[in-house]
Amino acid sequence: MRLATFNLENLFTRPVAMNQSTDAAGREAIEDDAIANAIVAKDAYSESDKTKLLDLTAKYKWHYRDPPRNALVQLQKIRGQLFRNPQNGPVEVVADGRDDWVGWFELLREDVNWMATFNTGRVISEVRPDILICVEVENRSTLERFNEQVLRAKFNFVYPHFMVIDGNDQRGIDLGIFSRFPIVEIRSHVDDPAPNGERLFSRDCPEYDIILPMGERLVIVPNHLKSKRNGNNEASQNRRKAQAEGAHAIAVAALSRSSFVLLGGDLNDSPDGPALASLFTEGFQDVMSHPNYPTDRPGTYETGLPSQKLDYLIMSPQLRAKLQDTGIERRGSYHPRTWQPFDTVTKTSEEASDHHLVWANFDFGP
Repeated sequence: MRLATFNLENLFTRPVAMNQSTDAAGREAIEDDAIANAIVAKDAYSESDKTKLLDLTAKYKWHYRDPPRNALVQLQKIRGQLFRNPQNGPVEVVADGRDDWVGWFELLREDVNWMATFNTGRVISEVRPDILICVEVENRSTLERFNEQVLRAKFNFVYPHFMVIDGNDQRGIDLGIFSRFPIVEIRSHVDDPAPNGERLFSRDCPEYDIILPMGERLVIVPNHLKSKRNGNNEASQNRRKAQAEGAHAIAVAALSRSSFVLLGGDLNDSPDGPALASLFTEGFQDVMSHPNYPTDRPGTYETGLPSQKLDYLIMSPQLRAKLQDTGIERRGSYHPRTWQPFDTVTKTSEEASDHHLVWANFDFGP
């Protein structure tokens, strides 16, 4: 049986701010979107809140009658008014709080290059995992369309079971799962609290209980820990560490239902970093502990350097005992000087992802 994880980087649409040539280029828009939404969610807007909104609308032109459609952050207004733009005089924030209008801000999205979507399907088809953790998926209906219109239509390969739970990230980069076997129980941890009272997980840390053909129960715990995209300062590292500790606690608790538990996904840090240390306690090990795991380039992102090991399949002790083989499928990523990509990946814009698919084979036989 083959289990795998893959950061799909969205399947059909993706925030434009996340597709800039450098992380820094889109970081400002991502931060502005978060700031604006945090302000307008308040019951009452202070004068400093209104000043910040005026600063932001000077950049994105939300107060225009017809705001520019290419602005990286868009205002979605349903009822009422947030801004007033008089013919004579400065722009004003006329709403005094959440009850005065209905709307929100969201990042501008664009279609993913079709060849990139096709190559995402090709990577999955080449490996053909029985169960695949899908990181950065828009929603369940998108996963269903990809299953039918790409995997089935182009590669004659389809999953009968799939699920996505909308998480805490408003950008549509949720955690999903493809499975050849029935998903019999689902648990969400979107509301688990951090020590400071905020929500612990950037997306979620769902639990999927799957019944294998031999009757065993396998618990899959996907995660996508705090990214380094907006910097890797002490606060970012501390949050990622807290998330890792929370995810490990969930995986350990799942052992009460099954001895076979897999915690996987994009954990956004290298295994030697202190933020992830808790994940490798109480007998849990990553598949890189297997002798067949690539040692020349152990990373799972960009060119596969050791510091670029971001994607994991972390096994409970009993599941580790079933591990037979493991590897990394990199050919969907465009680095022709380092490895030969698929013939359908001829440039960066056609990459399936800048992450690589990590797979592992397990023997559940008698």
